[in-house]
Amino acid sequence: IGIELEGCDFEEFEAVQYKVLNALLQSLKNTYPIQYVVGHSDIAPGRKTDPGPFFHWSKVAEKQIN
Repeated sequence: IGIELEGCDFEEFEAVQYKVLNALLQSLKNTYPIQYVVGHSDIAPGRKTDPGPFFHWSKVAEKQIN
């Protein structure tokens, strides 16, 4: 499942984006057997750079879903 946030690699994401992202991840977790959440750059290294250095994984409650 691919999720995109509005923005770019070189700008901070807004608090509301993390809030909505966490709600979406929780909803997806309740529906699908999701084990991990990774960045686009993890799937296509060298080709994709998002979410970038200004994305704070610590603000994503379910970055590793158990």
